[in-house]
Formats: sequence, structure tokens, C-alpha cells
Amino acid sequence: MSWLDELKLNIAARVAVIHLVTIDEEDALKALSGWAQSGDWPEGMGLVTWDIGDQFRQLREPAATFSKMAATPETVLDIIDDYKGSATFILKDFHHFWEHNRKVSRMLRNLASRLPFRDEAVNIIVTSPEGDLPAELCHDIPTIDVGKPGSEQILELLERETRSTRALDNATHGLRERLVEGALGLSMVEAGQAFRKAIVLAGDQPLDERSVRQVLGEKRHIIRESGALELHPYIGSMNNVGGLGALKQWLDQRQEAFSQEAREYGLSTPKGVALIGIPGTGKSLCAKVTAGHWGMTLLRMDVGAIFSGLLGSSEQNIREAIRIAEVIAPCVLWVDEIEKAFAGSVGDSGTASRVFATFLTWMQEKTAPVFVFATANNVDRLPPELLRKGRFDEVFFLDLPTHAERVNILEVHLRERGYTMLSHRFDLNAVASATEGFVGAELQALVNDAMFPAFRDKRREIETGDMLDAARAMVPLSASHQPVIDGLREMVKNGQARNASGEAGAAAT
Repeated sequence: MSWLDELKLNIAARVAVIHLVTIDEEDALKALSGWAQSGDWPEGMGLVTWDIGDQFRQLREPAATFSKMAATPETVLDIIDDYKGSATFILKDFHHFWEHNRKVSRMLRNLASRLPFRDEAVNIIVTSPEGDLPAELCHDIPTIDVGKPGSEQILELLERETRSTRALDNATHGLRERLVEGALGLSMVEAGQAFRKAIVLAGDQPLDERSVRQVLGEKRHIIRESGALELHPYIGSMNNVGGLGALKQWLDQRQEAFSQEAREYGLSTPKGVALIGIPGTGKSLCAKVTAGHWGMTLLRMDVGAIFSGLLGSSEQNIREAIRIAEVIAPCVLWVDEIEKAFAGSVGDSGTASRVFATFLTWMQEKTAPVFVFATANNVDRLPPELLRKGRFDEVFFLDLPTHAERVNILEVHLRERGYTMLSHRFDLNAVASATEGFVGAELQALVNDAMFPAFRDKRREIETGDMLDAARAMVPLSASHQPVIDGLREMVKNGQARNASGEAGAAAT
């Protein structure tokens, strides 16, 4: 059911006061005005808007006229209470008044109980960009969330913005799709601004792939400004990840599981995966390259931004983050160090538990193709219900890399620095033997450290000895984290997690 259909149902059922949550207020008003001009609109009912700036405006003539004199919020509700006739009143941004004036919330509650019993229908629609109602109004006033625009609305907007130009001349269906996909997750106002900027930058030329990147850049900036989410670009490929064969195979098998063909085959959409392990084992890197491997948008949830200082805003932030992710879907939602969000260590325990409950319920019931990629360093701080089956498809433990994986990781980082013919140039088996207990991040640092003396020594190429010297100078993180590692290995033995390296990695020490 669309938001407009839900609104129609509430009005037909004589629900007197309705809270309409929308960022795109003008588009919502256009939809309501269109309904008011149709034959479906209740006969004889007027449509009136009010806001603190323009006061009363009549979109469809009611039985009475309204004074242009300035009215206070209390006066507005008194006028509606005394109104003779049938009308729907749209009160814009009225949430400001119930937040700071308890008399307004009491008057609204009174109207919610009185108006349904009038002979002629009188309705109040309160529009606001936020969905929270005061506790005393929650049970009297239903909330309808308009949500972010979908693909069809964004495509209509794109065609409307380019109608007076030649910007879409000879544009392929694929280009149109990528422009629309690039704007998904934005409001209509934000998407319109992004398209207009792309048109200006294209000049007299049609929109092209540079325009897609421009729209994505605008979206990245706008989503970052929203606070809770950050849009990440694709980073590398699975070849940039050394080792972790079992995890990479599991992810590769699900690459096409979000397609229409997969749904027709009967495959269920993957929900997500949790990666646990000590810092530096490559958990975050896996999240980044998975999105690129699957060709999906990567959204990173900023846990610190979720728990803002304003009372009630944390719950609003998590709901907004979920809403954006579902609009952009299919996408990968990366929650880094998830234990910091849901261990009760951020904000007061009541806020943390409510945010956790919202996220947990969504994980269990979500139908949108949002793949949640969660990483955690300290599993002891995680609520046990988070990792149970039904929320994540699988939990993987990233153990210390095996000897063969250390060789593989060293090869990845050496190739990134332009070195080829590695087996002839370096004795990587010797370096791997000298780095027992090193995690991937430490092996990357080792290669980097080995380059400093080589650079100082007449800018020569690095040698095996440089890496061995760097290894001797480093103390691996695992030396102080052995109890944590042993505990995580117990989870693998007990069947609570899978080893990301496979059977060989599970047995390695």
C-alpha cells in the first residue's frame, strides 16, 4: 500500500489527526492536491494548508473563508475545532509546537477524540520531516511515512529536469538506469539539485558517465551530511585479499543471489555476514572489496553519529539509516566494530537498548536486498542474540594467517608496490616463517618498513633481508591477544562460527 492509499484509508475511516512524515513536503502536497482535484476526493470537502509563514491557504475551496491575520498554533486548533463544514487541514511543521508547548499536544489529543464524531468530516494532517511523536500522542495519532522516492519517481524527475535541454539526447537505457541508481537514497529536492548540477557541468553536451560520477559525488556528500551513513567507493577486488579462502568462496557463491533469476530459481536473498577476529586480520577490507566484487553500493554506518546527544535522536538516526539503505538497495551495509554500537557502552543504556532492538528487529524481518556486513574485534561485548541464525547467514572467524596465507598476503602488498616475478626476487617462505603470529595489517606494515632503508640506500629495490630485519623489529599484536584468539577458536570448535581460512586455517596456530 502506498503512503497516499494509506492516507486515504485513514481519512475514510474518520481518523481525525494524522502525522505525515516527509522530507519532500512540496511533492507530498502536489499528490494531495491531485487527489483533491480527482473524483475520488470526498464531495464538499475543502483542502486548506497552514504554516507559520503563509498562514492559511486554500487549495480547494471549503465552505468558509479564512482570515489572513496571523494565527498562533493554539488559535489554529481553535479555528479547526469551531469549523462548520467538511475540510482537511494540512499543518506544516507543526511538530515544533507540540515539542515546546504542552497545551498544543493536549489540544491535538482532544481534537483526535472529538472530530470523528462530527456530522461532517474534519481531518488534520501534520507534516514534518521527523517521525517521533510525544508519548502522549503516540496512541491517538497514526504516523504515515512517505519515505524516499523510488526508481520510477527519480526517473520521472530526471526526464523533467532534462526536458528543456538536450542532456538525454541519444542516452542509452543503461545510462538512464545508472543516473537513476546514482540518485537513489536522496530526496526529490536533493536528486533534482544533483541532476541540475550534472547538466550544468555537461554544458552543451549530453549526460554521460562523468555525469553519473557527478551525481554519485553529490549523493556521497549529502549522505555524509546526514550523519549516520557514509557512501564508500569500490575498493579493489578479491585479489586484494590474501588468504581467507573459505570466506571468499562463500561470498563468491552469493555474488548473483540478488538477481531476478535467483529469485525465480527460489533462492532466498542473503541477509548478511559477521566477521570476528582481532584487529588487523582484514575484516574491514573484506567488506570494502565485497561490494566491489558484487557491483553494489557500499554504505558504512557511523556508529558514533547514531548516538547523538539529543534525546530521542538516536532512534531517529538508526531508522533514517535503515530507510536510506533500503531505498538504495541492493547494497552492502557495513557496520564496523559493531560491538561499540550494541554493547551498551555508548550513550545511556536505555537509548542503546532501544537502538539495538530497532536494528535487531529489522535484521530479522527485512525483505529489502540489504546485505549487512558486520565486523567485531571483541565478541565478548556483543549481545548473544545478535549473532544467532536468522539475523546473519554466517559468522566467520578470521584467525591469524597460516604460513601459506602470509606468503599470499606478502605477495599482494609487494605487487601493489610494483614488484613482479616475486618467486625469483624474494624468499617469501623465509619471511613467512619469521612472521609467525603476524596479522595482515602487520605484514603490510612490514613491507612498508622494509622500503625505508632501501630508499635511504641509493633508492634501491627492497630485498628479503630488508623484510627479515623489519620482522625482527616488530612485536605482533597476537602476543598480547592470545586469550582472545583462543576464545574465538573455541567458538569455531563449538560450531558458533566458521574459520574464514577453511579447514587448514582452523587447525593452524
